[in-house]
Amino acid sequence: MLFDVLDTMEWYIPLYPLMRQVIGIMDRSLPHDDEPGQYLVDGIKYEVLSYANGKDAEIQQAREDQMHIVLEGEELISLQEDKDPSVVLIATEGRFVIFKAGEYYKSSLQVGSSNVVKKVVFTLTQPQS
Repeated sequence: MLFDVLDTMEWYIPLYPLMRQVIGIMDRSLPHDDEPGQYLVDGIKYEVLSYANGKDAEIQQAREDQMHIVLEGEELISLQEDKDPSVVLIATEGRFVIFKAGEYYKSSLQVGSSNVVKKVVFTLTQPQS
């Protein structure tokens, strides 16, 4: 798991070449304007999600390298190891989280009072040809 601010996304282009497309998509504010759903833009897949955060989040496994960016609201996200959280962070606007393929995590956990979260999840794995 990697947690950083949006201003540093360019630093990660050597690790994730698709980060260049993510930066272009975010610069155009496309996910902010998109309705919840799945999209394919500039050769990169992303999903826009909108939900009320809560306490009953399920453990998920990243099938591919994923980048989570909260567009509105805030949520707790935890990296899970053996069903227990090993790292817990507050995802807010202006920050991103990257999960490597195979990592387990929980998201949409409540921070303080409940709120609605809008976020985008980019797939950072190159398609296999």
